Amino acid sequence: MISVLGRGHGTFFKKDNGDGAMEEKTKGYKNRGEMVFEILKQEILELELKPGQMISENELCERFGVSRTPVREAVRRLQEQGFVNTVPYSGTQVTLLNLNNIKQMIYMRVAVETMVMRDFMEVATPLWMEEVRYMIRKQQALIQEKGFEPEQFYRMDAQMHAIWFRATDKMKIWELIQAQQLHYTRFRMLDFVTETDFTRIIREHTELFQLLEKRDIAGLEKALKDHLYYSMERMRYQIEVEYKDYFEQEE
Repeated sequence: MISVLGRGHGTFFKKDNGDGAMEEKTKGYKNRGEMVFEILKQEILELELKPGQMISENELCERFGVSRTPVREAVRRLQEQGFVNTVPYSGTQVTLLNLNNIKQMIYMRVAVETMVMRDFMEVATPLWMEEVRYMIRKQQALIQEKGFEPEQFYRMDAQMHAIWFRATDKMKIWELIQAQQLHYTRFRMLDFVTETDFTRIIREHTELFQLLEKRDIAGLEKALKDHLYYSMERMRYQIEVEYKDYFEQEE
């Protein structure tokens, strides 16, 4: 019996040989420590491991079928990058979301992306515009599927916004934005997980496309700002009540 126990750049398998012994192997990773690190990092970003959740070293060893050495190496790397922290006498905990950090990231995205979309207007060939239109159609098709995963929509959303960065030769800036993932990416994932009206997001994307076609800079800047800030307003209840325990409490 073979079961997939992880996701990410590679896949981890545990094979039951029938005699109780477990034969494990990694595929696509340099070593077991990297495998554990990448899988846990992805699960933290996608909220499979929730903010504030405790992580047991023994459970990780059992789950991945590895010794304590690669698990400790993975946890050390996660701690260095701020994904987990050590709680005295308790163990390892997934870090909470920092709301101030998230607000600053949205502010930065509005400021930077507004300028990039201005530049995009100057180079937006019919081919580039068709690429934006195609991504919107893909989003529309996705939400028609039964049981689609919010993370699928999240990835399509990111792919669409990346188009104007790619067209204007500013992918390094986009990569820097995406690298600020500890708090903002998890917040965006929580946004999509709690979203009940994906058609609204598609309508906003369609409006951005139409404003690009019209070369309406003022309208585009307002629409983009409203689009990026909307989640903060929509999720006010979740932030303050429903998912309050996911966030660091402001002093």
